[in-house]
Formats: sequence, structure tokens, C-alpha cells
Amino acid sequence: MLRLATAAKTFLRFISLLVRRRVSLVHCHAAMKGSFWRKSLFALVARMAGIPVIFHLHGSEMRTFVDNQPIVLRRLIAWILAKQSVVVVLSQSWFSYVKSISPLANVVVLPNYVDLQDLRYKVADNVSGNVQLLFLGLVGTRKGVYDLLPAFKDALSQVPTLRLNIGGNGEVDHAQALALELNIADRVVFSGWVSGEEKMELLKMAQIYVLPSYNEGLPVSLLEAMNWQMPVISTRVGGIPELVREGVDGLLVDAGDRAALSSAIVKLALDADMRLKMGMAARGQVEQKFSKQVVLPKLEDLYRSLISIK
Repeated sequence: MLRLATAAKTFLRFISLLVRRRVSLVHCHAAMKGSFWRKSLFALVARMAGIPVIFHLHGSEMRTFVDNQPIVLRRLIAWILAKQSVVVVLSQSWFSYVKSISPLANVVVLPNYVDLQDLRYKVADNVSGNVQLLFLGLVGTRKGVYDLLPAFKDALSQVPTLRLNIGGNGEVDHAQALALELNIADRVVFSGWVSGEEKMELLKMAQIYVLPSYNEGLPVSLLEAMNWQMPVISTRVGGIPELVREGVDGLLVDAGDRAALSSAIVKLALDADMRLKMGMAARGQVEQKFSKQVVLPKLEDLYRSLISIK
């Protein structure tokens, strides 16, 4: 109820700004479900007022959201996307999907980005004698935590120096119970929700980043790990294969394939030279395509082009 009241109050203020001609451009960041419909209302009203709108899609499960709608609502979604000045998506795979459901939409690819970190603060690989794996994200099924824990147990039998740190909220109690059941609780740390300097410390200390998700857009957590010159293990979903080059920046497996996930962990854990080589490639990938210095000028150009043709 509070959320609806806040949305209504914000919408009325937005209408007031439009009436007073105080708006030159609207940039809506939308996910799926309620987020999509709420942001659509703001976007359509702005378009009716002749204001250019960037409709920025971030929802990792947008495809599922759209496909599960009745045909009437799927057509409405297609119409809404086509009415926007620009629909921004995070990867080429999402570009193809949005064009498939709304061929008339003006779709542009603009990836997520990170601010480049100073690698002088990165802790040397294997300085503690252990190989530290890191997962950051919502603890639950979609991010693959219940695949990661059994795969980690299998890998641990071959590489006993492995350690796993899981940072994030969600179904933490359930995941902790599974770690106890698998008899790996002494090798797994649940750090809870981490941000700021605490998250930076985890990224500095880790040697391998693992994100075995089932659905993604273009995960910022992968960018953050690669930014810290870390090889990654992830899945072939969403825009991840456009970020992580198989065998170059890290290793990719199919979502839900625990055996492949375990093998990938073992492969990287046993080869420090491979970790170093992939980590350097990952950092280079971020510098060239996914840094703030590269992406923000493109967004600024998009802003200028839309305001100039208003």
C-alpha cells in the first residue's frame, strides 16, 4: 500500500513537471512485472507530451515475464516498447529478443559498466595458501546457489584448499542448511549482504568468481570481478557469453550442469597460470568495452541526440 501511495504521489509530481515544461528527457529504468508496468505509465505520458523517452530494460527475467502474459498483454508490451524514443538493452542477445517481440521498437545496446579499480590493491593470488571462490548475489535458485554448493563439494574432494565465500541476502538459512547437509559448512562462509568497502575487500581477496545463474541481463557482479582482474565461471545465459569469452576471460557452463560447474572450478583452482592469464584478459575486456570511461560517453551522446530532435 505504501509503495502504491508513493508511486501515485511521484506520478502526480511528474505530471506537474510536464505541465510546467520542466522536463526535456525521461530515462526510465525498468525491470519486469510491476516495475515494467509502472515505468510504462510514466513513459507513455511523457511521449504523449512530446518528451523523448529512453526505456532502459534491466530485468533478468524479462523473457519469462513477457512469454507468460496472455496474448493481449504481449501485444500491449510490444506496443509500449514501439512507442518509446529508444529502448536500451544490455546486450546483443537482448537486442534480438526485444526486436522479436516488438519489431518496430528502436532498440540500442548499451551495456552495464564499472569504474576501473586500482589493481595495486589486489591481493596476490593464493597468498594464503587457499584458493578463494567468491559468489555475490541473491541467494536462491535463480542465481544457481543450490547448484554451486554441491558442485563445490565435488571440487573440494579434488582440491582441498578451496574456500567459498557467499555474499548476499535471500534464502541464506536454506543455503546454510544445505552446506551443513553436504558437510562443507567449515569451507563455506556466508557473509550476508555486502556493499561498499566490505564488498571491495571480498573482491580483492578472491581468486575465482562464480555465478551459475539461470537468468541474467548483463550482471554487474561479473563486471566487478573482472574489473579486479579475476577469472570467472558462469553460465551461457542472457548477455553473459558476450561479456565472458569462453577460455579467454573465464569458463562457461550450461545452467544447472553441476558436473561441468565442478570441473570448471577444479580446472581453474589447479592452474594458477591460467587464472592469471584469464584474469588479465578479463580486466582488458572491461577496460575496452565495459568501463565508465567507455560507456558513459555513449549514453551522453544518446541524451544529446534525443534532446536535439525534441
